Amino acid sequence: MLFALMITVLLLTIIPSLFKSTTALSVLANDHLNIESEFFARDLTQDLMNNKGDIMIDKSKGTQLSIKDKNKLISYSFKNNKIVKSINGKGNITLLNNVKAIKFRILKNKSLLVNLKIFDKDKTFEKQIQF
Repeated sequence: MLFALMITVLLLTIIPSLFKSTTALSVLANDHLNIESEFFARDLTQDLMNNKGDIMIDKSKGTQLSIKDKNKLISYSFKNNKIVKSINGKGNITLLNNVKAIKFRILKNKSLLVNLKIFDKDKTFEKQIQF
């Protein structure tokens, strides 16, 4: 009897801490914007590292980035609230959805700066990535 009471009290003291830890994890699991932007950054980094060609940015708006190599042209463009990647003008790979605005800039030290505004439901997030 005393042993059963001890087990019950022990379980009842552990349950509140379990609820706190699972609610924190569920918020992280539903944060898909962070995961999508990390995949976008990884893909752009991989293209910049593999292709040592020229990097060109559309001067009028700054919403299109082109990486030109000897035999390949990779372009990242902002269309219909999405960031779309195309290789040699063929195919459209959607890398990032729900984008409100994007701005590509080349800095003085020849690094690339990407400013993103992403919306999700009623919130807008701003993110800055430097390559």
